[in-house]
Amino acid sequence: MARHDIFDELDNIHWEMERLFHSLFNPKHPFHLLADRRWKPLTDMYEMDDNIIIKVEIPGVEKKEISITLEGRQLVIHGTRTNPHQKSGVTYHQMEIDYGEFERALMLPETVKAEHISAELKEGFLYIKIKKD
Repeated sequence: MARHDIFDELDNIHWEMERLFHSLFNPKHPFHLLADRRWKPLTDMYEMDDNIIIKVEIPGVEKKEISITLEGRQLVIHGTRTNPHQKSGVTYHQMEIDYGEFERALMLPETVKAEHISAELKEGFLYIKIKKD
C-alpha cells in the first residue's frame, strides 16, 4: 500500500507543478487553474506532411460539451463528461473513471490560424486537424 501512496503523491506533485507552470504563462486565468482540479484526458500530438494532428481520448463526452479555442500558439480543449449515475442513488464500490470538467492546454509547434483547424469526434476520440501553412 505504501508504494501506491508514494506514486499517488508524485502524481499529485506533478499535476500541481503543471498547473502552476500553466498559470504563469496564462495570465488570463491564473487563479482558477490552481483552485479547481480538472481531469486531463490522454492526448497525442503528431505531425504529418501538411497537418498537425491532436488525438484526445474522451469516451462518453458529447460533441456539444466540447470547446476548442486558439490563442497564438496555445490550443485549449475544454469540456465536460457527465456521470450518468450521479443523481440516481447508485452506491459505488470502485470508481476510477473521471467525470466533470476537463481541460488540456497545448502549445503548438508553430503559429496557425483558427480557420485552418477542424475537429471530429469518432469512437471516443477527438481528432483535431490543423493545416500547416
